[in-house]
Amino acid sequence: MFPFSSAVTSFPISLAEKPGPAHNVMVKEVWGFNALIEWEPPKDDGNSEITGYSIQKADKKTMEWFTVYEHNRLTRCTVSDLIMGNEYFFRVFSENICGLSENPGVTKNTAYIQKSGIICKRMDYQEHDFRMAPMFLTPLVDRTVVAGYTTALNCAVRGHPKPRVIWMKNKMDLSGDPKFLQKNSQGVLTLNIRKPSPFDSATYSCKAINELGEAFVECKLEVKAPQ
Repeated sequence: MFPFSSAVTSFPISLAEKPGPAHNVMVKEVWGFNALIEWEPPKDDGNSEITGYSIQKADKKTMEWFTVYEHNRLTRCTVSDLIMGNEYFFRVFSENICGLSENPGVTKNTAYIQKSGIICKRMDYQEHDFRMAPMFLTPLVDRTVVAGYTTALNCAVRGHPKPRVIWMKNKMDLSGDPKFLQKNSQGVLTLNIRKPSPFDSATYSCKAINELGEAFVECKLEVKAPQ
């Protein structure tokens, strides 16, 4: 009868589980509509070889996550077809034989896809002052006319702000006198005199005034009786 042996053979057993998240996920470079994402392997591989990574993106405005790569073997990837003017976060899940990590590694920085075109830099400059005191471009001219025929005196003025215009006869304001019709067409000034008589012979003047100053022109009008 053989003696009974109580010897027991033992060997180690390793239990695999899901890995930890990818570590130190970063946006490394952005160009055009593309972003380069890099990361480090998880600190905990779940006692099983890391077989790949799943990468997702989210627009900062909505923070809705969309998968862009699955089973990516490298610890880097280029995400393309990003939208101009948008800003993106990215996250990376690790994967082993047991599946994806419960939590992802998320980028702390973002990828901003700049709008294309020329960027205009505002230059410092002194705004031009368009204000000016009144200045007569065309003066009044001495005239001799025949009584009974409507006549007109003309001149032209420029100024900004638009000047106030005063017509005078022998230094007396003609405003409100129905015999004299005053017109201003974009700085061209006209004084119409209805059926002048010898009594209307006088020195006529025009004054233009604004907040920056004033200007003055005058002429002599002689009204002769018909022959």
